[in-house]
Amino acid sequence: MDERETIARRYGEHLTDRDLLTLARGRADQVPALRRAPALVLDLLDRPGVADAVLAAQGEKEGRFSYVSPFLVFAAAVHRVGNSIVGSVHVTDRAGPRSRVPVFDGPVLAAFATEPRHRLFLAELLASYARVASGVVWRRGEQGWRRQRWDELDLPRLAALLDAVPAGQQPGVWRRIGDGALFLAGVFPEYAERSLGLVEVARLQRATGLQLSSAEGDVGELLEELASRAYERVGAGVPRAVVGTPRLARRVLTLVADRYLFPMTDEGFLPPGR
Repeated sequence: MDERETIARRYGEHLTDRDLLTLARGRADQVPALRRAPALVLDLLDRPGVADAVLAAQGEKEGRFSYVSPFLVFAAAVHRVGNSIVGSVHVTDRAGPRSRVPVFDGPVLAAFATEPRHRLFLAELLASYARVASGVVWRRGEQGWRRQRWDELDLPRLAALLDAVPAGQQPGVWRRIGDGALFLAGVFPEYAERSLGLVEVARLQRATGLQLSSAEGDVGELLEELASRAYERVGAGVPRAVVGTPRLARRVLTLVADRYLFPMTDEGFLPPGR
């Protein structure tokens, strides 16, 4: 089995029968064929009309996307973005709130964004935050047991779990630290800038034991460095290109957010509820 087939099977594991029915444009007789040959799903998502139909599911009605899985929505967005920048000399990137500038590395970003393993990674990452997990662990200290709350998008608190879980579970925590850093940098950079002040960054460095060279600089650069350093401790499961150059992955996430999650108009971002 070649790599593309392996990746296609991973897509198939995420997709529901309703997802496949959506991809087949309502033709129920095609669903079994898509289930047997998931590589056909990759071909369908590469068709602009199919990806756009998924992303426009139910139009502007309340409950948009409620009949397809988060994975299918994000896979369609990642495929659409990747294919749209093929042949581009430059691709815009975030320079600040409501500010985008052209970066003249279109072929490099397109090569990254059209690689099947990278598309799978990004779609899985985005879908994993469709519902953000949080909870409580109990830690025993000098004064007895105490509760320790954690939240996937509160990176200092999430990193504090490294001291609270067995060694065998630490790679999973590192993975979510890397995922969270990349997700915040690409999708919610303004939130990250508000929530990661000097105190929180200091807590993050203490909890992870990492001395981040960008700790006192731009929050986006800090999150990209954190993602790379965290992924280095995961081992298998993260593409090498993402570990080595998380900025390319972050830029694809930014394009997905700009075009499909929080679309920009001439007046800036659409307000919530539009």
